[in-house]
Amino acid sequence: MTHYIRPFQQRDDHVPGYIYLLEAEGYHGWIPGCALKRCKIGLTRSVESRLDTLHSSQPPCNYKLVKAIYVKDMGSVEDSLHKQFKHRNVKLIKSREWFDILPWQYAHILWMFNRYDSKRSISIPPKLIAGSLVALLGVGLFIGYSIRENATPQLQQGIERK
Repeated sequence: MTHYIRPFQQRDDHVPGYIYLLEAEGYHGWIPGCALKRCKIGLTRSVESRLDTLHSSQPPCNYKLVKAIYVKDMGSVEDSLHKQFKHRNVKLIKSREWFDILPWQYAHILWMFNRYDSKRSISIPPKLIAGSLVALLGVGLFIGYSIRENATPQLQQGIERK
């Protein structure tokens, strides 16, 4: 029997990818009268494959994907979110990404996800920008000439001078 040993490769999470928010369904926490949400904030390069992995290996409860956003540096964004809610972290053996979140904190997390999502830059091809500027210049010139022709005083020939 041959054993192949793969060298350990450091995973680089400071690359473009997805940050996701999962919510455990049916979890309401230990504090009476306070509806806690158990949520997972994680990162992945592929949301679909991550959900498949989680379904086959992890929690003893159902969960739903609340939101996933594409970011340029998924490691930094995830670290920022984890630090923001570290006091709500659930101490588990295999994961440090689950949090017991209060309703107003949940709303804050959704707001932060929307903020990161809105910072995403849209790539516009340079040719489209140049073409739009040329078209805008042409429209401006056309309007300028139209206004100038209407503003030029016209001499009327039927008026007599005294």
